[in-house]
Amino acid sequence: MEAPIEESRITDKTTVPTAANEPKLGSIMWAILIVAALAEISYGMVNFSATPVYVVSLGLDKSFIGIISMSYLLCESALKAPFGVLGDRMGRKRLLVLAPLVSVLTALATVFIDHLHSHWQVPALICLRALDGVALAALWPSAFGIISDYSVAGQRAKAMSLFNISYMAGIACAPALGGAINDGATNLLNLQGLHQKQPSFYACAVLFAITSLVAYRILPEGKPVTNEISPESTEELSLEGGFNLIEFRKMLSQMPSVLWLAFTIFMGVGLIMSYAKPIICQHFAISEWEYGSMMLLPAFIVGTVSFPLGTLGDKIGKVKAIRIGLGLATLGFWLALAFPSLHMILGFGVVIGIGYVIAYPSVFAYVSETCDSNQRGAAIGAVGTAQGLGAIIGNPISSLLVKQGAFKMFGIFPIPEGGLIFLACGIMLMVSFLISLFGLKTKQVPLTSL
Repeated sequence: MEAPIEESRITDKTTVPTAANEPKLGSIMWAILIVAALAEISYGMVNFSATPVYVVSLGLDKSFIGIISMSYLLCESALKAPFGVLGDRMGRKRLLVLAPLVSVLTALATVFIDHLHSHWQVPALICLRALDGVALAALWPSAFGIISDYSVAGQRAKAMSLFNISYMAGIACAPALGGAINDGATNLLNLQGLHQKQPSFYACAVLFAITSLVAYRILPEGKPVTNEISPESTEELSLEGGFNLIEFRKMLSQMPSVLWLAFTIFMGVGLIMSYAKPIICQHFAISEWEYGSMMLLPAFIVGTVSFPLGTLGDKIGKVKAIRIGLGLATLGFWLALAFPSLHMILGFGVVIGIGYVIAYPSVFAYVSETCDSNQRGAAIGAVGTAQGLGAIIGNPISSLLVKQGAFKMFGIFPIPEGGLIFLACGIMLMVSFLISLFGLKTKQVPLTSL
């Protein structure tokens, strides 16, 4: 009788959890969902809510906000693939425990930036946010990897959709929660000046610590004991001794379209991420609070339908779900450009969000099932790196495009001052949709068949 397989060494097409680990699957899934939600809330609060207003409160030039954010994006995008490989080799749990602990220290250290000489404040903020980027690069590939490890092949899109709900909940809650904490602490403690902007950093440190504790107490060590069967091949892989660069390159050669897809989507995100809020607030004459509160209803609607729609990839096929989702997102975005009233933008924003929750889980499920299970972290990290590079390139381009004044495209579509970035984002979405139509293979080819 052959000894049971202790780790996944064969292309993962049908993963069957054993009785030994099956009772833990529910708690493992809930733990990783909690880790994802807390981490995204915390990183969102630190980098896109607390730090910008803190920079202004320090009396620094607003142009430094983009430079500080760039350090975060650069480290996150450059290191996701290496940390994905590291998670495959040393274990995902270790990275999920250690990464938030790094950000506990950076959040607390940020509070004391005002004690430094003004010449050192910007370099210090750049270094702290860069460390946050390193920590996030370590966290996400391992989080996605654990979900893939503990979900069967036919239900990975469902698992990814649950993860996506947690991720989106974090994105939606971060700005509102960060502002509420600062405002609440100011009213209760009568804080003044710079001290009004510091409470959210303390709150983030607590959230990071809870994230690490949840990962340490609940998440398992190593990978599940599974019986995995590849219909294509059962040959022994050269990965038995650890990470193999040749096999890694072969794995990447299978998914260039996915990498370009991730790059173009997030280049569009990078084009609007820094300027969408101020342009919309100025154009429609609304306050930041009104802007934030309006985002909650679309976020709630999209979050409600995220799970049933996110599982479409398991029912109709990953590639088909990606195409439908990106098609909806692209259509919704261009309709919002064509009819730029506030209510129409919110309505079509729901369409964009629905397209996103259909496509996004299926993208990562597609990647997980295309590569070997021992290289999931590396593959997911590679996709994350492509996303980060897209955002990094889109961000500085947006600073050039926003200088464009108001005009009418083709003499019909009104583009407000600075609104050229939205047109560029729409083009990037269109390109990503075309990649999904002509670049993705409906039949996934396993690594072992190369």
